[in-house]
Amino acid sequence: MSDREYADSYAAALLVGRELTGYRHYLRLEAEGQLVKHFDLMNHFEVNALVVLRWLPFPWDRYLDTSFAVGEGLSYATRDPAIEVEKHGRTSQLLNYLLFELAFCLPQHPRWDYFLRVHHRSGVFGLFDGVSGGSNLVGAGFRYRF
Repeated sequence: MSDREYADSYAAALLVGRELTGYRHYLRLEAEGQLVKHFDLMNHFEVNALVVLRWLPFPWDRYLDTSFAVGEGLSYATRDPAIEVEKHGRTSQLLNYLLFELAFCLPQHPRWDYFLRVHHRSGVFGLFDGVSGGSNLVGAGFRYRF
């Protein structure tokens, strides 16, 4: 499998998050927990815990409220993910977790948003159990903010 190939692997996730603090209307610090079920080539559960830094203001927010987020944390897989083993030869159940997200909502419905995200597990160049590889998942979803 080359570095740019997509595999027949899918996931469904339940996310729970909370705002921790913010800086004016510019930044928000959040905590997020994820329970992810992988299907097809990978068939396991994954639990992720992370902190998220979200940039809030964009010039077009009065038409389409937009935010950009970066998250950092830990990812625990109940089994060694098959794609990571196939691609890199070895992996670890516990790896670093990175999140990159764009979220959009209509200003008249601020509690509902649609997001696109990159879900990245990585050994951080060998920092986690000597693992130098990882895996990416591109996803989309809906969120309701309580």
